[in-house]
Amino acid sequence: MKVKISTAQYFKMMNDHMTSQQSKIAELQSQLSVGKKNVTPSTDVKATTSTLKLSRVIGQQEDDISNLQNVNAGYKEEEAVMMSMVDMLRRMEDISVAARSETYGASELEIFAIEVEGYMDDIRGLANRRDSNGHYMFSGTKVSTLPFTKQADGTVVYNGNQTEPTLELDTGYQLPLSISGKKLAGVVTRTVGGVTTKNDMFKVMQDFVTALKADNKTGVDLAIDELQEVSRNLNKNLVDNGLRQNLVEERRDIAEEKIVIYKGLLSDARDVDYASAITQLSSDMLALEAAQSTFAKVSQLSILNFIR
Repeated sequence: MKVKISTAQYFKMMNDHMTSQQSKIAELQSQLSVGKKNVTPSTDVKATTSTLKLSRVIGQQEDDISNLQNVNAGYKEEEAVMMSMVDMLRRMEDISVAARSETYGASELEIFAIEVEGYMDDIRGLANRRDSNGHYMFSGTKVSTLPFTKQADGTVVYNGNQTEPTLELDTGYQLPLSISGKKLAGVVTRTVGGVTTKNDMFKVMQDFVTALKADNKTGVDLAIDELQEVSRNLNKNLVDNGLRQNLVEERRDIAEEKIVIYKGLLSDARDVDYASAITQLSSDMLALEAAQSTFAKVSQLSILNFIR
């Protein structure tokens, strides 16, 4: 059985078709003008979810990069502090070697002692350095506590803890921010008269000062070896610091590579493919023109039939 379509029905169908084509053309023209697809929850739930997820992941990676840059700046500051300490220790080692000579008497050794005391105070000042956030760099997780304080008898006491503060990246990796003052000061094992003690760099320097003031050659000899051990500990910390800097650079490179990949995926989901969109626009415009031409011809025939 044939289905007859009235003229009114035909005109409505043609009008709906042309309206649809005009909407598609307007949508494509809008997308081409801004370079973005019109992706909304109402038009494409899957694409909308994908773009939101990708945008969130990109933001997380950008946060990681910013945090890594801040961490690396802290590492470089820590490195500069320890290098300054190594330079002063090198001078103290030179003093210890010179002090063994019979050329220098008590007055010269007293001058050496004053110089070493100055270095000791300078090193303590460096060990009490604050970072850009106002936190003490070498107090462990007790970032508001002054790490090293000098007592009335000249001894230096560590007030922090041995727990290193960390930063958790988006990947869940715990990145250490700095070394503790305990690790910075190191441990020097001393055995004298069958008695073994463990001392840090401040105790080594303090005993060196005492030996110089007393013109104690045995104490000076002991200081030569112990100051070298302190320097070795600081140099080891510097090596560890360099490894941490390398790790941060690697993590940052990985995060930057991820951002490039995710932005590419986001572009695929959100940005307009100009070549494809222009081709589609041309096709839709030709289809609209054809429909309009057909509609005009049919309308003319209908008018003639009405006149007849």
